[in-house]
Amino acid sequence: MKRFLFAAMAFVLFAGNVYAGDRSVSMSVNPEPALLGSAVRLICTGTGDWEHDRITSGKLTFWNASGVRLLSGVSMTVSTTSNPPYYTADLSATYDYSIKSTESAGTWTFECTISDGEHSATRQSTFQVATSGGAGGSGGTNPVTAHQSITSYNGPSTCIACHTTAGRDMLNSLHMTWSGPTPEVTNAGGAMLGKAIKGINTFCTYAMSSKGTCFNCHVRSDGNAPHAAGENDVDCLMCHNDTYQRKFIQDPNSGVTVTNVLGIIKTYYFGVVEPDGDYVTEPDFALMPPGITMVDIAKNVHKPTRKSCLRCHAKAGGADWAKRGDMGLNTVAPTRDQDVHMSQDGANLTCTACHKTASHKIGGRGIDLRQTEAADPTCQQCHGTAPHPSTAANYLTMNRHAAGRVSCQVCHIRTFGKGGATEMSRDWNAPVWSPPFCNNQGGFVGHEVKVSNVLPEYAWFDGTSYVYNVGETITPNAQGVYTMAKANGAAFDGKSKIVPIKRHTTNTALHESGRIVPPMIMWMFMTGDYDLAVREGMKEQGMTGSYSMVTADAELLITHGVDPKTQAPTCTTCHNTYGTTVDGTKMIPFDKLGYHVWPAKVRACTLCHSSETMSWESMHNKHRSIIRNCQNCHTKEPIGLVKPQSDLCNDCHSLKSWSGASTHKKHVTRYDCIKCHKF
Repeated sequence: MKRFLFAAMAFVLFAGNVYAGDRSVSMSVNPEPALLGSAVRLICTGTGDWEHDRITSGKLTFWNASGVRLLSGVSMTVSTTSNPPYYTADLSATYDYSIKSTESAGTWTFECTISDGEHSATRQSTFQVATSGGAGGSGGTNPVTAHQSITSYNGPSTCIACHTTAGRDMLNSLHMTWSGPTPEVTNAGGAMLGKAIKGINTFCTYAMSSKGTCFNCHVRSDGNAPHAAGENDVDCLMCHNDTYQRKFIQDPNSGVTVTNVLGIIKTYYFGVVEPDGDYVTEPDFALMPPGITMVDIAKNVHKPTRKSCLRCHAKAGGADWAKRGDMGLNTVAPTRDQDVHMSQDGANLTCTACHKTASHKIGGRGIDLRQTEAADPTCQQCHGTAPHPSTAANYLTMNRHAAGRVSCQVCHIRTFGKGGATEMSRDWNAPVWSPPFCNNQGGFVGHEVKVSNVLPEYAWFDGTSYVYNVGETITPNAQGVYTMAKANGAAFDGKSKIVPIKRHTTNTALHESGRIVPPMIMWMFMTGDYDLAVREGMKEQGMTGSYSMVTADAELLITHGVDPKTQAPTCTTCHNTYGTTVDGTKMIPFDKLGYHVWPAKVRACTLCHSSETMSWESMHNKHRSIIRNCQNCHTKEPIGLVKPQSDLCNDCHSLKSWSGASTHKKHVTRYDCIKCHKF
């Protein structure tokens, strides 16, 4: 970067025409948590179709943590811009409030009503107020003494002047490059991949064709520009100051006029793009506390908090709670039931408590992501391999589950989408006008089905996965679905565990060559015509011929949103007393996961001895202790011996012969079945 202008949030702001009808309000505060004895800015922004893209008035009502109303219907400040294209500030009303140090910390409430002179909308929301010492587990927001000597801020170079090693580390991080090594993706061939390199998914599809829309959060200050980033392109403040807000600079000469699927002509404006491909942003003081300067921001940097991470990760997929299903904006301060790890009434952990960081490389991948730059976090790092205390009933059985084939998440995350509705499917052939989309200019997305409190599916996961990459061919599964992200793993392979997953479904364009077409998705956003986006994508990829729309899905690991331990299932939540729990009658689909695959003689208890009678649990516990491998019983019927019986014994013995059931019983406790049998 040659000058102090930040880049990243590019794409449309405001339109030439206005739709009627759908008006709403989004609400935020800055900083959050607000601090006792400090000023806070309350922000109410119109989303949707406001007359002339302007808000003319705003009224605020305000309650403290005790429910006492401190303000009632006071006027908010409305900022306006005189020249089109209008900016987001034209849709915002703000109010600056100084919280007395004698007030109580906790959950405060505010309500605002905004109007454009003809229409109005009202909404209520909450935010957290903390003591001046910071927000505890939020990561620590106390000023760094050494930073108090900063007298000017000239963009990232101010940070890099002292933190040169950190700057170099960031250049090689996946948060900066949107790509990295792929040792846990089995179809990657060791390539460097990610959202910026061959990345495509079942949500907003192909980020690199979004005309910068998908760069809103990017820590790279020039967006994902085509040239290699330099140290001065690292916008450190995106992760190290939660008060900091930025906006992209509009280019009034960039208007693109389209006719959308509703037959309406509409003009979109894009962000300024410099000759080298940089998008350009600048601080957005309208969304920051009153009177604050960039020097103030630089003096008060801090370690990443929950809010720092959720600034971007909460809205992955295009909306709050949409993509991951186990986190959203309110995970900044969740209830115990929503997330006992991150709740202030629970463990009050930060994101980095589990996602350990070294040299700005962060661990944690899941199933549907490509790159791995640090070790994946595990529950055992804090809870050990025997997490259930001896004072608990059935603790030995529970610890056996934890150490064996059941991940902790299965029992301790019973549902997802607990703090907000999460997207389960998206249909690109059914365009839906979204007024807040494209930075309040509005745009089209595929029809989304969103659900709260969803019961997960379950899959075997060995820590590796298949993730589709642009340019690869793909084949359907037995149901005709093209799975673009899938956990690798198998029952009783000695390394896989059952995990809860969210399955997201969509329709996508499959080229006649068997490759998925990465659409130029901005054309869908602007026009609602997915076919146009696909055809433009084919041009961009040099693809000719035809395509068809097919059903695709992806598996996403559910690993946030841990329940309080009192909500863990009992034995009978998953099992009946016969060892043959029918799928759909209990929590876990045992048949689907391969548990009820037995040879007839195993089911009849005659494979190793004559028929005997014993309760299922007693039988299972007895045989579990003497049989070498679960797969020796949970397997298909053997189809023969690896060699003639007359010669089989000679592999290990001389002058020995098979002597029936007693010999089988003796050997099955010492060897796996595959030593003698073919399957």
